[in-house]
Amino acid sequence: MAIKNFWSLNVDECLVSDKLKSILKGWEVFIPLNSQLQDIDLAIINLKNEKTLSIQVKGSRTYEPRKSEIEKYGNGSAAWFRLDKKSILKPKNKIDYYIFVLHNFLDTATRKKINIDFLVIPNKIFQRICSKKIIRKGGYYHFFIWVDSKEKRSFDFREMKIINLSKYLNNFSQIK
Repeated sequence: MAIKNFWSLNVDECLVSDKLKSILKGWEVFIPLNSQLQDIDLAIINLKNEKTLSIQVKGSRTYEPRKSEIEKYGNGSAAWFRLDKKSILKPKNKIDYYIFVLHNFLDTATRKKINIDFLVIPNKIFQRICSKKIIRKGGYYHFFIWVDSKEKRSFDFREMKIINLSKYLNNFSQIK
């Protein structure tokens, strides 16, 4: 029998919860207790106006940038996400925001400090972004996201056209 921890947050959800609590005054962060609830990792509620938002959190793997990527894109490093087409276009529950946790190198030259950034993307916009992507084998979208924390820029870079995501980088203000 496999045992799984259903009742605590994973690291990326903790990072997002902490960030939301520090930025969104008057809001509270909740975790669903139903381990079978799909697509919703966190719920936030504004206690004054009772507005509720659901959040899907996605964490990245950290990749050391290739020499060719540094030459092409400059400072930064890459993160990778694989998301199921069905969960994006037809989620089982309403998702208001996707928050991608990007673990990346702050300084490409030294590769000594890992920085954590966030892409905060409203669901409707994220669905539009996905419409520009290629659906890979098995019905998955692959996102290869370059993050440069120093220059505050981010973009998806592995398909025909670069998709600029910089306006969503650490942009928690749109939630307010």
